[in-house]
Amino acid sequence: MAAREAETSPSEKPNGPETSSGLEAADLASHCSGAEMSQFLYTSDVGVLNALLANPQFGEREALLMLNRRDLPSSVVQELASLRPILNSYAVKRALTKHPSTPLRTALAQLKFLYLFDLVSVSLQPGLSAEVKRASEEMILAQIPKLAIGQRITLAKRGSARLAASLLKGENTQIIQAVLDNPYLTEAVLLPVLNRSDCTPRIVEAIAAHPRWGLRYDIRLALLRNSSLPLARALAILPGLKPQDAQAMSQDAAVSPQIRKYLSNRLNSSKTDT
Repeated sequence: MAAREAETSPSEKPNGPETSSGLEAADLASHCSGAEMSQFLYTSDVGVLNALLANPQFGEREALLMLNRRDLPSSVVQELASLRPILNSYAVKRALTKHPSTPLRTALAQLKFLYLFDLVSVSLQPGLSAEVKRASEEMILAQIPKLAIGQRITLAKRGSARLAASLLKGENTQIIQAVLDNPYLTEAVLLPVLNRSDCTPRIVEAIAAHPRWGLRYDIRLALLRNSSLPLARALAILPGLKPQDAQAMSQDAAVSPQIRKYLSNRLNSSKTDT
């Protein structure tokens, strides 16, 4: 009896239950019908997933469901990306580009197939490599000169900080306002705009009047150094300057002579009073 039990002991078997189960699942995955594939799409077993990819019935629907998994192993994503018939699908190209486990070379290769606002989505996708995001922005920037006004306004509202700032040119009030209201815009990106030669008076006025940016101290300093800032706006900013900044501005050649003179008189007056 003991000998019989030893013969059937799991530890003595060449294939344990889990190994046998995995092999059976992989075999089923490689031959099952399209309707039966769902049960294998969410497994953590790489062997089963690869077997599913080898199934002739594996198509766009299954590929998209699989790519919705953020935890999909990179080896499986790479194998999926090698399935040429599947890659004919625009939706699969887009999903591959936006998946964090897609190999860099594969993701970059798909960018040229994507439409404008899918590229925008890629540039904002959490978890993607900086190289992919940067490349998507470069492709969008190349298209901007050809975009209609409506597309530019939408891009100004929805694009990354870098894309939004690139649109802050000219006199179109709708575009300017959309850029300044963009939720991704940052002070670090906006400050250099005020130093650009193509920063128009309308842009300067819009920044100064904006309820968010017009109150930022460093933005206000940059506005004072811009010759297009209306005098009334400048005079409204001056009382809030720190003494050391007021002193620096009174000697800064980038500041208009009127403002420098005003500051010098105020500083001299302060010295006299003390």
